[in-house]
Parts: sequence; structure tokens; C-alpha cells
Amino acid sequence: MNGDLWSSANPTVFNIGGVLSSNDSEYYFKETIAHLNFDSQYVPKGVTYYDTAILMDPNPIRTALNVCKYLISSRVYAVVVSHPLTGDLSPAAVSYTSGFYHIPVIGISSRDSAFSDKNIHVSFLRTVPPYSHQADVWVEMLKRFNYKKVIFIHSSDTDGRALLGRFQTTSQSLEDDVDIKVQVESIIEFEAGLENFKEPLSDMKNAQSRVYLMYASKTDAKVIFRDAAELNMTDAGYAWIVTEQALEADNLPEGILGLRLVNATNEKAHIKDSIYVLASALRDLNQTKDITEAPKDCDDSGQIWETGRDLFDSIKKQVLYNGETGKVAFDDQGDRIYAEYNIVNIQRKRKQVTVGKFYFNRVFDILR
Repeated sequence: MNGDLWSSANPTVFNIGGVLSSNDSEYYFKETIAHLNFDSQYVPKGVTYYDTAILMDPNPIRTALNVCKYLISSRVYAVVVSHPLTGDLSPAAVSYTSGFYHIPVIGISSRDSAFSDKNIHVSFLRTVPPYSHQADVWVEMLKRFNYKKVIFIHSSDTDGRALLGRFQTTSQSLEDDVDIKVQVESIIEFEAGLENFKEPLSDMKNAQSRVYLMYASKTDAKVIFRDAAELNMTDAGYAWIVTEQALEADNLPEGILGLRLVNATNEKAHIKDSIYVLASALRDLNQTKDITEAPKDCDDSGQIWETGRDLFDSIKKQVLYNGETGKVAFDDQGDRIYAEYNIVNIQRKRKQVTVGKFYFNRVFDILR
């Protein structure tokens, strides 16, 4: 069937829900959908998209009730979700509530690894990668610097363990190439909420490796850096490579390297990309499947909405080559792939300077 023609049996009106962090984002969401209707590449003649947006409530229970009251009652086919200005439980509430009815949810700011678990977040995708994907960049950096032996430090939460798992998988896939084999000399796992870290650091000082890969929250990183400085383990001769959250600590030692996701906080860019991914998924779905109307209320749990499942699968297959946030595509868990990072070096007076880029090259189709 020609992409310009819409199957006469399928609905021609689609409501898209938004749970967003500010009035400004809500207005942009409405504007983007209004513009989308005039883009014939995505919206065939006779088809119209409407927006139904609400502000995110920091209280997750209220958020879940609002999703039922304002979004599902408007028969939304999918929901774009941001995050509240405080707290981080509300996006999960949107995911649980919508997922119960198989309504796809596209997250534009939640980066916890928990959202990758499709047994829990059955219909959740995101235009940002989980924190654990930073492991891919670490492996590339180790190759570039020719570091063969490392010590891995991580908190014992879902994200810390997911990062370690991904690092081990990614670095082992290099082992076919004997020249760049990375050996993890030791793994140090700690409970979040550290008060001191001197003992593990003393053990590390006796190890061979002087290259430390660290996943820690801002508050734990602060404790680790404080104690490492006392043991002179942040001086020249020691290399620290850390994840994004650790870069927020206010006592960063000079010389460390960290990562920053490009466009991480550019909510408008992510709103636009998610809406266009959604429209192209519905356009493709129309050519292959019967589309049924979205559920109309939260009381109706008897029927599984097959179109929701089909739409979720269709979104996963989409590739937006020239998105506002770069090349947008998803892996099997619905997590963003082809994300771009800045490599940041801490210089004098704790100045963060971008010294490299890990980016998707639009020409060569490779990350580098």
C-alpha cells in the first residue's frame, strides 16, 4: 500500500498524551503536534493528530490517577513522559499505568536502568540511553588510551550492577582482538550512602592497576574523592574515569575524565524526536495491521489492546536519521542507541573542559 494512502478501516484521528515538566514544554508539545499535521511525509491526507498534555506531579500516585483521568479517558495512542522537577518516581507511575493497557510510553529524560526491564516496564521506550550504556564509551576510551588493566568501582544498586554487566559483556567482545584485551583486576562494590571509603582505597593502592572506572552518585563520589585525595590517589599517575552523576561532586580532582550525554536536558529536542518517531511508527503500522481505538478508561482491563503491542514494536523499529538529538533508534529493550557523549576533563579550578566526543557519525554509520 502506498504510504500516502491511509487504510479506510483504520482510525484517522490520533490523540498523543504528554506528561511534561513545565508549561513551556507543554506549549512546545502542542505546537509540535500542530506542525506535524502539515508534514505530509509523516501524516497522510485525512489523518489528524491531537495533543492531550498534563504537567507531571511529583507525587507518583497523583500522577497515575491523572494519567487515567486526563490521558486514557482521551483515548491516547501513546504517551510522551518527562520528569518532575523533584523526585524521580513519577515517570515510573506513568509507565506502570499506561503499560497495564499496553499504551506505549516514550521517556525523554529517565535514565535509570530499571526502565530497561520489560517484565516491569512492558511498553516503555526512551530517547535517552540508560546510565549503564556509558560502559560502551568506557570500553572505547580504554582502547584509545591502551589501558589493559582496570579496577571497577560501583554502587550496589540496579544502575551500578547494570553498568558492570554491560562493561564486562562489551569488553569481552573485544577479546577476539588480542591486542586490546581489557582485564578487570578487581571489582569493588559498595552500598550507597558512604561515610568513608579509606579501606577499599588502601587495598586499591596495593593493586597493580592505577586506572579506576567509577560509577557513583554525586554524594558517594564526594566521599570517595575526599578519601582518595588524602591517600594521594588523585595525583599524577592515577587515572579516574567516571560516569555522569559523579561529575556533579563539588570536590572533583584535577585530571579525571567523565562523560556527559549531549542534549541530555534539551527537553524540546526530545519532545520533537519522540513525536516524529511515533508518527512514523503509526504510518508504518497502518500499512501492515488493523489499528483499533485506544482504551477509553482505566476501568476497562478485560481486553488486551493488541494495537498497543503492535505500536510498541513498530516504534522500536523506527530510525530517525536527522533527529534534533542526532540519529534516533532503539535496541530490543526500547533503549536509545546512537546517543552522543562529550568526554569531559577536569582542569584547574575544577573547570570542566570537553576534550573529546563519542558521537554517531552521520556519514560512516559508526560510533566513534
